[in-house]
Amino acid sequence: MTRFWWKFAASICILSMLASCSAAQTTQVDREPLRVEFTQWWGDYTLIIAQERGLFEKYGVNVEPVYYKAYYKSLPDLASGQIDGALLNVGDVLNVSVHTDVIIPAAYDDGGPNTIVVTPSIKSIYDLKGKKLGVPLGSSGEFFVTQMLQVGGLKPSDVSILDYDPSEVPDALGKEIDAGLTWEPYTSISEQKGNHVLVNSVVGTMLYPSVIVFRKDVVESRPEDIRAFLKAWFEAVRFRQQNPQAARQIIANYLGVPLSSVELASSVKLLGQADNQTLFATGLNGRASTLQNIASLNVNFLVRIGTLTQRPDLTLMFDGRYLR
Repeated sequence: MTRFWWKFAASICILSMLASCSAAQTTQVDREPLRVEFTQWWGDYTLIIAQERGLFEKYGVNVEPVYYKAYYKSLPDLASGQIDGALLNVGDVLNVSVHTDVIIPAAYDDGGPNTIVVTPSIKSIYDLKGKKLGVPLGSSGEFFVTQMLQVGGLKPSDVSILDYDPSEVPDALGKEIDAGLTWEPYTSISEQKGNHVLVNSVVGTMLYPSVIVFRKDVVESRPEDIRAFLKAWFEAVRFRQQNPQAARQIIANYLGVPLSSVELASSVKLLGQADNQTLFATGLNGRASTLQNIASLNVNFLVRIGTLTQRPDLTLMFDGRYLR
């Protein structure tokens, strides 16, 4: 074979290999998107940052953020497979696990403060006696409300507890309910309507952390996509921490809301990769991780009120392998 033909043949081989690599990369990025729920919550906005800065694309995973105004409407959609993943309170993940197997590969914030907002005439917890209180029934939020009533010398039977999504509380206060469990931005919206905060949960206790959750079948069929999702997520967390003003503008633009409606800072603590490695680490002699212990407290309450009929296997639900 002459030198010319040898070089020609080699060139064809190289081009074929490059074309194959290109096709493989395109196939990976062009796979069906991971459909992931988010709502108006400080921690959830990391999803927006990752999407708008092209970080999911950077790590080779296709993601479709799915916005829910009413947070709790996403739970049945996750259970039924309408979405692949979600950004949920750990207690709500436990409720979903009754209907489908789920995996929690990371926690993304400490849950921040829950608030009980009330109408102007209510000045103390005891004033709630005989009043209507809106809270997502069968949730960790109900756990918080039960503890609050106990502190105020009341029992759950002393109030009428109605099923309300936190996003519905501002419009319902003073009309359908006298008090309600909610969080930002709905706490501030409630205050703007003339109501006030009666109880604010202690910041930093992390009894109800927010976690990233995917259906188990999605994780098992797309493990590398889950790893890529987390890499993009944690890079977006770093961007938010280092560039709060720029992140704020990106969030406002994506949501189509005034910049002033997006907080520049929050008491909600965003959790990065190092935080997660600590939270997922098992204790001495293989004891439960910090996250498993927190989830166990929520399980105890949900079993007590009958929302859970059996205890889920938390060692299978929390899987830190995808953090690496």
